[in-house]
Amino acid sequence: MSLLAQLKKDSMLARKAADSVRATLLSTLIGEAEMVGKNAGNRESTDDEVQQTIRKFLKNNQEALGVIKDAERRAVLEQESAILTAYLPPMATEEEVKAFIADTVAGLAERGPKQMGVVMGALKAKYGSGFDAKQANAWVKAALG
Repeated sequence: MSLLAQLKKDSMLARKAADSVRATLLSTLIGEAEMVGKNAGNRESTDDEVQQTIRKFLKNNQEALGVIKDAERRAVLEQESAILTAYLPPMATEEEVKAFIADTVAGLAERGPKQMGVVMGALKAKYGSGFDAKQANAWVKAALG
């Protein structure tokens, strides 16, 4: 079952159970996730695209938590964050990513900034979107430099 299909199923279950926070969040998430595929050639969104949408929602929630002081609204945001996190695969640890970068760089015929794409491509192939790309980018630069 695709991640999008799972979200739709869970959204329906949340509506039946009168879980308004979950139902509203999932409905909004589904709408946004479906648009990614529709805008990219009128197709169904891939699991990776849906995960990126979930991460975007999660990031927005974390930013809102940093600003909002109202305890009731914060509780809802924390509940939403927990719901969203449950749909994501676990993130690769810093040690796993650094070890993979070291192994990949060690296997390169030549080292230099031009190999950046090769190493980042290998990371993406292994972990998908399950790693912090911005942080990994810095580690790759350091390993190649």
